[in-house]
Amino acid sequence: MRGPNGADYPNDSVFRPIQQDSKIVIEHVSQPHFSLTVTLTPRGDKTHLAWIQEFEIPEVTAKLRSICEPANEQNLDRLESLLANDRH
Repeated sequence: MRGPNGADYPNDSVFRPIQQDSKIVIEHVSQPHFSLTVTLTPRGDKTHLAWIQEFEIPEVTAKLRSICEPANEQNLDRLESLLANDRH
């Protein structure tokens, strides 16, 4: 992963077995270690997406929260935009 300052950061992940149309689990195996679980649940003509990111060490969670929350929101906003464009 390349940061806005041009620095490169290790970003190795393993996708755990994916449950088609319902669940994706990603294990980030480079530091900082975390797991990301994305669950998709149909709700009428829409889909509810739950995004749970769990860090191995609570202190890391506290340290990275201010970075991860806006970055995750940006990722989800981009996904929403892509999906909206696919519907048109």
